[in-house]
Amino acid sequence: MAKRIVVDWGSSNFRAYRFGPAGEIAERHQAEAGILTVKDGAFEATLLREIGPWIDADTEILLSGMITSRNGWVETPYLDPPASIEGLAAAALERRASGGARLLFLPGICNRSPQPDVMRGEEIQVFGSVPAGDNALVVLPGTHSKWVQVTGGAITGFSTFLTGELFALLRQHSIIGRLIPPGPVAENAAAFRAGVALGFAGGARGLLNDVFTARAGALLGEFGPDEIAERLSGILIGHEIRAGLASATQAGQRLLLVGEAALLARYRFAMEGLGLSAETGPDHAAVEGFRRLGVLGR
Repeated sequence: MAKRIVVDWGSSNFRAYRFGPAGEIAERHQAEAGILTVKDGAFEATLLREIGPWIDADTEILLSGMITSRNGWVETPYLDPPASIEGLAAAALERRASGGARLLFLPGICNRSPQPDVMRGEEIQVFGSVPAGDNALVVLPGTHSKWVQVTGGAITGFSTFLTGELFALLRQHSIIGRLIPPGPVAENAAAFRAGVALGFAGGARGLLNDVFTARAGALLGEFGPDEIAERLSGILIGHEIRAGLASATQAGQRLLLVGEAALLARYRFAMEGLGLSAETGPDHAAVEGFRRLGVLGR
């Protein structure tokens, strides 16, 4: 039986998990050795530097994340929905390390219709959060938030929202941001929920007008400059929630929040203000997804 390792190799970080014979995680390793730090395509040398003692000719290594992008070691094609965890593993591209270890580069997942969309790495968190055969609408908040439809344990579609990135751009590089006081943003539940309600309502004037109200309201004295950031964040998240729910293929779909605790709390607070309820996924969804991959075929 081959020894199996799963590597989550992103732009900034390198995470590896070695599995024991019963499927348990026997050892793990993390380093700030993402693909952007690798010089001259020295990916194998980096792999050996980080987890070389784990690897021999009888080792099978599954690689996921940006390492399989066009900027990584081996670019893999995207898998079309419906995509199961078994299908993900089966579509991997195989290479051999210089010492004989079997390298399996996992694909990302794409949407081609109704609009093009891609993910590469988040699918592991999804598979680690939703049991085989289950249904859910999985929400992964972040810089590029994803709303992922899971039906019968397979990913059947998803939508990506640039919520976190757009907030950062507006705060740092827009005329709206010039009114925001410097320093950390002070939490303001009322301002945040007011923004969420405005964004979720999805009025006829749309996102671009809603965003500008975060500046106009402060100029007119309807609220203070210290509320702009929280209102702006709420507006963007409210729009995301409205559009994310509209992307669901099943009415009344179970909502499952997956990700970093503080960000999940923010989304849960936003949803509660809208009368929505959401469950919370496992604390270490990616690790559980890797564990599932680690025992496939054994």
